[in-house]
Order: sequence, then structure tokens, then C-alpha cells
Amino acid sequence: MDPKPKDAHNESLLKLFKSIAGPDMEVDWMELKRILDHSMKDDLPKTTSYTPLNYSQQNADYGGPAQGSEGGGLNILALLCGPFCKGTPFESIFSESNEQSPGNANQTKAGGYIGLPPVIVEENNGFSKDVCRSMVAMMDVDQSGKLGFEEFEALLNDIAKWKAVFKLYDPEQTGRIDGFKLRDALNSAGYHLNNRILNALAHRYGSRDGKISFDDFLMCAVKIRTYIDIFKQRDTENKDVATFSMDEWIEKTIYS
Repeated sequence: MDPKPKDAHNESLLKLFKSIAGPDMEVDWMELKRILDHSMKDDLPKTTSYTPLNYSQQNADYGGPAQGSEGGGLNILALLCGPFCKGTPFESIFSESNEQSPGNANQTKAGGYIGLPPVIVEENNGFSKDVCRSMVAMMDVDQSGKLGFEEFEALLNDIAKWKAVFKLYDPEQTGRIDGFKLRDALNSAGYHLNNRILNALAHRYGSRDGKISFDDFLMCAVKIRTYIDIFKQRDTENKDVATFSMDEWIEKTIYS
């Protein structure tokens, strides 16, 4: 039986849900990604490029980029894999690569790289599959890999709350917040964590420039919420103590 919408907003939400879910009236992580990518595309960060600070000086010292730099990735692979491929059909591939660019693409100097691409690009391809999978897992009590309408609606309510918190610390609407704002952002979301946990989260979800994107912030919040829920299910006396066997802990957390 189809769920009953409570008001005009729910009716619109149900219509959207039906259009994506199909006959089974459930959405998996791929269908959730389609919804989020479409409805929250303006909240995601734009494509960002990072240039190593010492790249220009290194290449100036060497008289410009190293020759054969276009094949740098393959030459590095040849150095790593070549010794293990001797006597196999792959030996000729790696030996030819070294002969074409004998060491040039892999020249190094203390503190940096020569001949490697000077710019690292962080592209925006919508919400990551990992965060979509984790969102489904957070609400998916029966571990079916899919969400019904009520679970889907509850998830969107959580996302809306986290989005509102994120925007408080991203006033310029860049889609990213500074890592040092993570503590306050999580506090605003209701999660009060110690410095060691916050430091681990900043390293886990931060980018090269110390920023945390919107979807990474969601992933962070989802993981915290999921682990707290798992713990509280076992901590029935609210003593901040729970006991799990290894198998139980793996079973509870592996799906998240």
C-alpha cells in the first residue's frame, strides 16, 4: 500500500520518490544519488585545482619541465612493477617505457617532484557513492540496501538539518568550510567530540587545503550518527558503556 502524504510538501516529495523508486517503491544508493545530485547541485563545491608551492622553483632550477613528463605515470609504474614482471608477458611493456624516457620523468629533488603534472584537480562529480551508501545504511534497519518512503523522508530531514548547520559556517556559499570550524559545526549539529576524534575527522574528511566539502561533512555526520546509534542500542542503561564481541562489532559497523 502506498504511503499517505500528510500535506502538499509531502505530496510533492512522494511524487518525486515514486518517479525515482519505480514499482518496488524503494530507493537504493544509486537512486538516492540521482535525487541528491539534482536537488542539491548548488550546495556542492565547484571543481578545485591545487598547485604545489615548490613546483615552479623546482622546474626553474632544472631549466623547465623534465622531458617525457607526459609519460611520467607509466615510468613510475615501470620502476615499481618492472622488477616483478621479468620473465612475464608484461616485461616488454615496462622495459619499452623506460627506454623511451630514461629516468627523465621521474627526476626528483628534495621536497618535490619534477616532470609530474603541476596541478592536482579535485572535480565535482556530485555526491560520492560512499556517502550515498552510508546514508542508506544509516536508515536501513533491515539491511535490504534500500529505503522505503518513510525512511527516505526521515533521511531528507536529517540532511536538511545538516545542510542548515553547514551553511552557518559557509557564509560565502563556497560548498566548503575550514577544517578548524568542524568542531563548532558538529557542536551545532549536536555532536560534542573530544580533540582526538576531531583531529582524526579533520584529516579523514579534509582536502589538501584543509577544507571540508559539503558532501564530506555529510559523510562525517552520517558516520558519527551511525556509530552513536549502534552504541546506544547496546547501552540500554545509559552508562556510556557497551559490550560487543568482535563479530558483533564488525556486523554492526561493516555495513555503515
